[in-house]
Amino acid sequence: MKKIFIGRDGLRAGWRFLLWWIIFFGLRQVLILAIVRLFHPQETAFLDPVGLLVDDLIVLVPAAIATWIMMHIERRRLRDYYWPTYDFFGRQFWLGLAWGLAAISLNIGLIALAGGYCITGLATTGGQLAKFVLLWIAASFAIGIVEEFVFRAYQLRTLADGMGFWPAALLTSCAFGALHYFTKPYERWEDWVSVSFIALFLCFSVRRTGTLAFAIGLHISFDWGAIFFYSGRNAGQFAPGRLFLTQWPGSDHVTGGLLGPEASWMMGIVLLAMFVIYDRVSRRPAGDALA
Repeated sequence: MKKIFIGRDGLRAGWRFLLWWIIFFGLRQVLILAIVRLFHPQETAFLDPVGLLVDDLIVLVPAAIATWIMMHIERRRLRDYYWPTYDFFGRQFWLGLAWGLAAISLNIGLIALAGGYCITGLATTGGQLAKFVLLWIAASFAIGIVEEFVFRAYQLRTLADGMGFWPAALLTSCAFGALHYFTKPYERWEDWVSVSFIALFLCFSVRRTGTLAFAIGLHISFDWGAIFFYSGRNAGQFAPGRLFLTQWPGSDHVTGGLLGPEASWMMGIVLLAMFVIYDRVSRRPAGDALA
């Protein structure tokens, strides 16, 4: 029986992975019940930036506690789970920001060339614009940090301990796409595939750099560009306070439809370019032919 639970390095990775999720879900449920009882929150639009900040906080707190508990059980540091503890805003973070903005810009550019995107005016001006610029920067930071912390920190490292990095990367990436598919309205298979490959690319960056800094930066700027700057839809909605009034004529294959540019087939071209270029410009870990 001991061999089922204990391996060469202590508690087996699968049990550690399960224990993290038990702690996370338990604490999250307690936090949600406490918030509902104390504050009686009203339902908000899916893309309300303040609502997104609150939702991310409800995820981050139990995830951070679960990771802290497991970190002490395993006698590891936070950096062992790829988290950039001392170089969060270092070179990799800013490179990630540039890559994310370039990726969504190329995607929108291809959609526009196919006749699927045009700007008809400003959606927000004056003081409201300044307010929503700050709110969407904050919301995008929260989304990028929280989703990377939950899916590509403890989860990726622990599964990699048990099954190897690339099987773990494939599993967590497919799960990340599935989460979007099953929890967002109007979902289609294109969004599941697109989100999964974006997640796999982020895992690729972790493999090359050993840190989530690049992935966090890319996640932040990609979402900010898609939702606020280029003013695309997400889950059937345009964001409150978005920068532009936009039109998206054409088929869902070209524009992404109600799901926005992330679900456009043009994203496949963008992702292929991202993998090829990043493979050329990033440094392979020494002695790792699969990196």
